[in-house]
Amino acid sequence: MQDFTIRPMRAEELDDIASLISWGYYDDIFFKWVVESDEDRHPIVTDYYKVYLGAKGSVVNVVERADGEIMGASVWLPHDVDTKIYDDIDAVAGIYAKNFRAVADWSHLSEPPMKPFYQLVGFVINEQAKGAGLGVKLLGHNLDMFDNMGIPTYLEASTPYHGGGVYGKFGYQPVGELMHFSDTAVLYPLWRPAQKKKVVRFGGYSWYVLEGYGKYLFLLSEKVIEHGKYHDVFEEIFHSKASVHKYLNNEFFNRFKPEEREQIRSDKISLLDVEEVIKYFGDSGRRWHPETNFYIDDIYNNARKATMLDGSPSRWFLDDLGSMKNMVAVVTVDGRICLSGDFVNRESTELFNVGIRPAMWVKKEAVSE
Repeated sequence: MQDFTIRPMRAEELDDIASLISWGYYDDIFFKWVVESDEDRHPIVTDYYKVYLGAKGSVVNVVERADGEIMGASVWLPHDVDTKIYDDIDAVAGIYAKNFRAVADWSHLSEPPMKPFYQLVGFVINEQAKGAGLGVKLLGHNLDMFDNMGIPTYLEASTPYHGGGVYGKFGYQPVGELMHFSDTAVLYPLWRPAQKKKVVRFGGYSWYVLEGYGKYLFLLSEKVIEHGKYHDVFEEIFHSKASVHKYLNNEFFNRFKPEEREQIRSDKISLLDVEEVIKYFGDSGRRWHPETNFYIDDIYNNARKATMLDGSPSRWFLDDLGSMKNMVAVVTVDGRICLSGDFVNRESTELFNVGIRPAMWVKKEAVSE
């Protein structure tokens, strides 16, 4: 299977993504009821999704193949999305506006009273890519982001739900009554509470499980383990030569018992870089926004916050240089990613905590829950 990347939709891709989703739903029983005409269905549903994709607060992620082709997309809306979008949908739906409005009205009646939440309103994988597990990866990527924010999710499946399939795999459960629009057009409301990131124990510390590969898990310390410098001297430094790497793979590594050290993969212990923080804690697309020169400040701030072992708030170093080679990127106490950076030899003080949050690959068999 080719390599695939999951990333936020770019603004210039809106029309193409709306068309891709529309083609994905072209033969869907529910959308055949909404837009009965085969000739009208694709252009009408495309314009419908253009409204959703452009809505304030929407979260849109795409699956991109290594050659740059978009193979799938997901669209999520916040529960409190501006209701003006339904007027916009009326305008583009034309003679089918009544059906679209009926769906929106019933959806609002069916959605759970718990707030806030995000609703999945579009989820398509290209026919060419089906069977490769991309639907599971895309849904998991989105749910990880919402879980990190503590936000539950809701959706209305257009195929019968019996507790299995991709939605069952991620813990969705039926909620409320089925939505019958015709004998064939039925929606199945499903709800999933936010789930905490999995935490395991290893070597006397608690660790978040960021991902698994083969017999290994990629772990990040749940807490900032201690205050410390990124580098001992205020100088221009290539990040792999920073003092923190020597510390992690000598003094810190040797804190583990001999049998524990054998369970750590040979590339040993590191820090997350900016791209890894974005990958594992949520990607709003701000990284490549032209105005993002100093901070990534977005809806995932809370997920990136960290504390010391004693519960006190703390900044944590990332393994990327800042705007100059004597600066290093950090995550601030309020969860922003400071791209411009702080001094590589910054010391912690009573008023300015900054420290080290190790990451490493460890054999699955070595961790406990």
